[in-house]
Amino acid sequence: MALGFIPIVHIVAAVFSIIELGLTAYLVSTYSGWYYYDYDYSPPRINFMVFNSVWSLLVLLYVGVVPLYLTSFFHRLAALALNAITTIFWFAGAIALAVLVGAPYHCYAASCGSTADAAVAFGFFLWILFAALTVIDALDSLRGRGHNVGPANKPDAYPTA
Repeated sequence: MALGFIPIVHIVAAVFSIIELGLTAYLVSTYSGWYYYDYDYSPPRINFMVFNSVWSLLVLLYVGVVPLYLTSFFHRLAALALNAITTIFWFAGAIALAVLVGAPYHCYAASCGSTADAAVAFGFFLWILFAALTVIDALDSLRGRGHNVGPANKPDAYPTA
């Protein structure tokens, strides 16, 4: 069974979301552990990235699996809206985490800085993937609603003689 382009992008986005969930969960655990003496809680920016990972997995479940098995619950415009919202979430979260990582902070754990850098990189990768999915879904949605006037849809200006 050959997979198309869109299912492969969905699978890559799901794998990257799971990786991002692991990276950001580790960052959250370092803030609540004995590594940081000044913090009793993790920064909201990192918590937002954990939310983004879980949200993305739920959106990918709806966009990728529901059309295959529960077609009556799937709506193309709802999928487009979910992809657009997820794109905005990833852009905002990746920028916010990059600002936090770029600022000087104390990292008592040896791998904490590298983990934060990797979380920023995967955040931007996921933003690009969801932006591509949003554009493809938007084009498909416009094409499916009759906005695309191709040669087959134009009335024949020269009827057969």
